[in-house]
Amino acid sequence: MGQDNDRDPFGRAPDASSGDGAPVELPKGILERVRALCLALPEVTERVDDSLVRERSTAYSFDIRRRSFCLLMATENSTGKPNPLLVLRADPNEREALLAIGKPFFATRAAGDRVGVLLTDDTNWQEIRELVTDSYRLLAPKKLTTLLD
Repeated sequence: MGQDNDRDPFGRAPDASSGDGAPVELPKGILERVRALCLALPEVTERVDDSLVRERSTAYSFDIRRRSFCLLMATENSTGKPNPLLVLRADPNEREALLAIGKPFFATRAAGDRVGVLLTDDTNWQEIRELVTDSYRLLAPKKLTTLLD
């Protein structure tokens, strides 16, 4: 245990913990950036799960008609720092292609139409904008998606 191949997609060893008991915090700049991308889309609402737990930060769900197309939260990495991540919807072909790339993309524990994205200093925010918009299009009614064209 503790070797690189034992770590999960977020770089955590199975027993990694900073030990201070404080919940993970999502970097404010990341929240503001993702919130701006999502709320710019028609009729999007935001739900906040602020039940801070040791394993993850507050979770922000961006919804279209009460269905989540983007979930933002952070988990703790092996050094005790937050690992911000998005969980987005993706069509099967796009999901397969993103997972084949590997980091920063990863399979989630959620249903098979979702893909996770680790947000790092190297994040391509134009690509994130496109992925968020594609995720939105999968759930939004046609009359709303036509507003994007």
